[in-house]
Amino acid sequence: MTETPHPSASPTAQPSPDALGLGRTSGQRGAEIIAGFRAEKYPSPETLALSRWAGRIAARIFMRLPQSDKAMNYLVARLYGLTELARRALPDHRENITIVELACGLSPRGLYMAREFPNVQIIEIDLPDVVRDKQQRLQQARSLTLPPNIRWMAADLGVQSLDEILEKQQVDIVVAEGLTPYFSNAEVIRMLQRIKNSLKPGGSLVCDLPWDEGPGGEGQQVAGLFSRQAGLYKCKLKNEAEARQLLADAGYEFIELHRPAQMAETLKLAQPLIEYSFFASARKAPQQAAAPVEAPTDTTPPA
Repeated sequence: MTETPHPSASPTAQPSPDALGLGRTSGQRGAEIIAGFRAEKYPSPETLALSRWAGRIAARIFMRLPQSDKAMNYLVARLYGLTELARRALPDHRENITIVELACGLSPRGLYMAREFPNVQIIEIDLPDVVRDKQQRLQQARSLTLPPNIRWMAADLGVQSLDEILEKQQVDIVVAEGLTPYFSNAEVIRMLQRIKNSLKPGGSLVCDLPWDEGPGGEGQQVAGLFSRQAGLYKCKLKNEAEARQLLADAGYEFIELHRPAQMAETLKLAQPLIEYSFFASARKAPQQAAAPVEAPTDTTPPA
């Protein structure tokens, strides 16, 4: 029996033609291709466990295209660049900290951070099909021991707000890699506003925001083939000023934007041929101190 999607489901949760046998939704297919690329290019117990042969074969097709190696370096810069920004956003006290990753896909980030910070709770959220596949692959991997401080939740942010999914729990950091591109600018603002409601005062959002300068020249073929499988980009920001304004319109402060090439250089990663997005870190305003209560004025006349 085929599951009927919710009428307001996210674009990446809508069933669509699957020519490569990667999954019934574009969200699944995008996750499989990226997982396959990581396994082919950077094999490790985590990347091998999280990928499957169909994804690796699709990744090989991409990697044979002209200049694809440099074009797909962006995916590496995005994974480790956003991980570094989440690391920098950790509160100094390092106690009772929770990091939520939205659209976690088949990314190994949650595993990496759960091991690096055993006192931090990691929650990964994605579409039900993606979460189910990820859990099954990790549980079947004999070479992996899952850290006890990571857990998964299945949900569609096109249907539920993060506040509902977390049952009003507020967290320290929300990471959203590859989520914003598939929604319009106005939809992204509303989504980021709802995410802000689930952040503690002073909490941070770490995400990528699509840059409309986008792919061109040698990277166009790679970007076009990937978008046909993973879904079309709807969010478009012309420059850094527009990216900052979008975050400000969503109610964030202390906004930092990073170019993928600059982040790759800082982290000593291979340089991406194309900078598809800005890497952003922005904070919810800290809790404001309550105004001092003035003592009531005594209007009783002296005796």
